[in-house]
Amino acid sequence: MNTAIISGRLVRDPGYNETQNEKGLHKIAKFVLAVRRNYSDDVSFIPVKAFAKKAEFVRDYLMQGTKVMVEGEIVTGSYDNKETGKKVYTTELFADRIEFAGAKVQEKMPEPMEGDGFLNIPESMEEEMPFR
Repeated sequence: MNTAIISGRLVRDPGYNETQNEKGLHKIAKFVLAVRRNYSDDVSFIPVKAFAKKAEFVRDYLMQGTKVMVEGEIVTGSYDNKETGKKVYTTELFADRIEFAGAKVQEKMPEPMEGDGFLNIPESMEEEMPFR
């Protein structure tokens, strides 16, 4: 079984690309997660790829600094560097699941409705208040 779960923050905004071939439209998002190693201040930078609907999610909702948890398959590969002629080995995580791992971004707090700095509490909610 080839499954890995990592949690970290996006190093930069994700890249997104769509390519068309005889099989249809392919959507790919790429990003790099900074993942802290256990019991250390060392950081690993893990490249991640997402496809189809997950790629759209990455494009629409993730940005530099976003903390996410990614579950996926580790994929290795290699290619020949055109400049040096040497073989370069790669390791990536192909995302099966992506979830936010950081705290929810709070919406802006409502402004006080009265000049004394307090919010007006609707009468129907006064009974639910823990103190009076």
